[in-house]
Amino acid sequence: MVMSKRQESANHVQAAGVRRRAHFDTGAISTLISSYAASLVTVLVLGPVNPVRLILVAILFALNITSLTRVHVRLASRPRLTDYALFTVNVAPYAYLLYPRPPAWLVIPAIPLALFIIEAARGRGRGALANAAGTALIASAYLPFYALMGGVVSIAVLYTALTWVAYHAFSAVYVEGKLPFRSVKPWLSSVLWFTVMPPLAALAVIHLSWYFTMSLIEPSIRAVHALGEGKIDRELRARIRRIGFGSLAESLVLAATLLALIALYGH
Repeated sequence: MVMSKRQESANHVQAAGVRRRAHFDTGAISTLISSYAASLVTVLVLGPVNPVRLILVAILFALNITSLTRVHVRLASRPRLTDYALFTVNVAPYAYLLYPRPPAWLVIPAIPLALFIIEAARGRGRGALANAAGTALIASAYLPFYALMGGVVSIAVLYTALTWVAYHAFSAVYVEGKLPFRSVKPWLSSVLWFTVMPPLAALAVIHLSWYFTMSLIEPSIRAVHALGEGKIDRELRARIRRIGFGSLAESLVLAATLLALIALYGH
């Protein structure tokens, strides 16, 4: 009985440690960096290039990377008044996108933002849905960064943004599904991906080129494998770390593929 209680305590500490790691946003930071880099490359490829705008957005990105990803963690748990103030300072520059009228594509970051706020207000800011919504929200920064740099949101750019956000939502749900202390199952990430993949493929084929569907191949293969996967039952911290590195590498490949497609066929 004593050993059982000790083991239960150890498991609780281990799970709490993984939760803290998952919420100390190394993954969020890498997603924000890659989203900014992808938007910068997109505007350099498609133009127009406005040096002043590039500098201003670089300053905004530096502000976000140093403070927003940290305050996000506190907003999900025990926010203080200073956290709300810092959050406002970070997001206020994006209000420029609302002038003179909000573009329709703002619905892309608005959906995960609304989900995250609702979950945080319900006291579930550290839950699976809040984590997935937060990851998708950070990935959706690709479009605001690009627009603030002066880029024109074409169908190719919109497709890139949708694919980028969908991929990160899929990856986030997959990671949550692998954790033994979550009720989410890994196959739920497959359901999510195969729900959004057909509309993305249709958008590519009808309005762009079938070449753009190549960006959907690797995530679809991952989604098929996830259908038969279960929870992690041992070496939790090490295996979550490996999954995180693997997802980062795959997201970089996806970004390179999407940017290459934009450079070749997005004009």
